[in-house]
Amino acid sequence: MSVLADWLARQAPAALRRSDLLPAQRRALHAIRRCRTPAMGGHRYRCAKCSSEHHAFHSCHHRACPRCGGAKTAEWTRKQTARLLPVPYFLVTCTVPEALRPAFLASPELLHDLFFTHAAAALQTVAARPRQLAAELGMLGVLHTSGRQLQFHPHLHFIIPGGGLSLDRKKWRHCRKSDWLLPGDAVIAVLRRAMDGPCAPPPPELHAQIPESAWHKGWWIDFQPAGSGENVVRYLARYVQHAAISDERILQADDRSVRFSYTDSRTGQRGEVTLAAGEFMRRYLQHILPPGQHRVRYFGWLHPAAQRRRLLVETLLNARIIVREPVEAAPPGICVARTANSSPWSVWVRSPAPRPEADADRTVESPDRSCSTVALRHG
Repeated sequence: MSVLADWLARQAPAALRRSDLLPAQRRALHAIRRCRTPAMGGHRYRCAKCSSEHHAFHSCHHRACPRCGGAKTAEWTRKQTARLLPVPYFLVTCTVPEALRPAFLASPELLHDLFFTHAAAALQTVAARPRQLAAELGMLGVLHTSGRQLQFHPHLHFIIPGGGLSLDRKKWRHCRKSDWLLPGDAVIAVLRRAMDGPCAPPPPELHAQIPESAWHKGWWIDFQPAGSGENVVRYLARYVQHAAISDERILQADDRSVRFSYTDSRTGQRGEVTLAAGEFMRRYLQHILPPGQHRVRYFGWLHPAAQRRRLLVETLLNARIIVREPVEAAPPGICVARTANSSPWSVWVRSPAPRPEADADRTVESPDRSCSTVALRHG
C-alpha cells in the first residue's frame, strides 16, 4: 500500500481538469489512477495444493508512479554494485544557477540534454589535462530535478572512479589523493562557457530570458569521497525509477494538505513542511520528465558502446570476474507465490483474469489487511 499513490489517485480527477497540464503529466496521472486496479486487468492464481485463488492486478510501470519500480530499482542496484571497481569512488554534484531554473522548466527536452552532455564533457576536459589526470574518466550520471522541499532544482549526480584510463590506453592513472579528484573551479569554468554557446541558437527567445549574471555566478560543483561506491549507488538508486518523494517522508495527506519531512542540506537537521493539496500536486508533477528522456546516462569508458575500454580498465585493475549460473525460468503460467493463507513456496498456476468493462476505475481491497489478495469486481 502506498500512501502517496493513493493520495495522487484521489486527487487525479480534479488535477486532470486543469488546462495547464502537459501531456506527459496527464499520462502520468492516468497511469497512477489505474495502477493495480481492475482497469489494468490482472491474473488469477490458483494454488496447485489447495485450489485457493489469488487475484493480482497489473501495475502501470510508469516511472512517476510511487507503487511501481521497486523491482527495477533493486535490479539496477545489484548490477551497478557488481560493476564497481577496486578503487576509491567520488560523488560529484553539478548545480545550475537559480536564474537558469525557469529556462530548464520551460524547455526540459533541450536543457536537460545540454546539461548532461556539457557537464560530462567539462569533467573529461579537465581530467585530460596533463597537470591533472591526463586520463579518460568513466562516469555514471543521474538527473535529479527536485530539492528537499519538492521545489524545482535541477542538478546532476555523477559516480566517478578515482582515476582514469591513460590517453594512450596503456595504463590506469590513479587520482593523486583519495579525497581529491579534480579542481572544481576549472570544471565550472568549462561548463559555464559550454552551456552559454548552445543556448544562443534556437530558440533565441529562451536565451534572451536568461539574465547575463547567470553565466557568471551561481554555478556550483561538489566532489565528495564515496569510499567503495556501494553506499552512493544505493543512494542514487532511489532516484532512478521513482519520482521526487518517497512514502517514508509523507507524514499526513488528506484532501486539503500534505505534510512531509525533509532534511536541511545546510544544518543536517530534520524539518517538516505542509503544503496545500494543489501546491503539492503542482510541485510533484513538475518533476515528471518528458517522454523518452533518460534519467541515467553513462559516459567515457562506462558508456555501453565502450565495452572494449571497460574490459581494458578491468584488466589493468585486476578486477574480479564474477561468473553466475543462469537462472532457470519457470514454465509459462507457473510461478512461486506466498500469501498469508498458504504455505511458503507454494506453486501457483497463473491464468489471465478478465478486465471488467464497467466500473473500471473502482478498486476493491480485501478486508483482510494481512493478505495481499484483492477481489475482482464485475459490474
